Amino acid sequence: MNPGYSDRIAHALAFSAKHGAARARRGSGGSWLTQPANVAVILARYGADEVTIVAGILSSLLNETEPSLRPEIMQKVGVKFGERVVELLRQVVEPRYDARGKERSWEASKMDFLAELTAADPRALEVCAANEIFQCGAVVTDARRLGPEYLSGYAPGGAPALLRWFHGVVDALERHPTGPRPGMLAELRGLTSRLSEIA
Repeated sequence: MNPGYSDRIAHALAFSAKHGAARARRGSGGSWLTQPANVAVILARYGADEVTIVAGILSSLLNETEPSLRPEIMQKVGVKFGERVVELLRQVVEPRYDARGKERSWEASKMDFLAELTAADPRALEVCAANEIFQCGAVVTDARRLGPEYLSGYAPGGAPALLRWFHGVVDALERHPTGPRPGMLAELRGLTSRLSEIA
């Protein structure tokens, strides 16, 4: 039987909270604060191993870290959690900035990220799927509570852009030779369908 407590997972949650305290995802309200723990729970429910869960916890932190600070954070992650975690994180960090450190458009970074998934390994795909399950679930909840018009805070273009994105993720994961665990893909597909009905 697998142990219920993991020092590395607890450490990753503390690390994410410490280094991410001053950051907030644009348009997501307070959801970024709970994303690391939610992603960890999703991955654990689907039987992901400890390395994948730790990478999942840290992935949102790296996505919110400015490019000038990423090398320092990555170096700390390598020391504390190992190079396997670092390698996974390199595969799941969205290309939000260009070579000069200038922030790219939401649409451009998302589309390039989908293209990069074609070379990702199964663990990285599971981290991606868990993050998108959390994000799509949060979007569905907000759309039900506040109305589809609220979704413009999540992405330029609002509900149509979000639907294109989540359908694109599902399509990319389905076409991947290995893909994430089938249950994760089925859950994300179901959430995307629910969002289509609301929006």
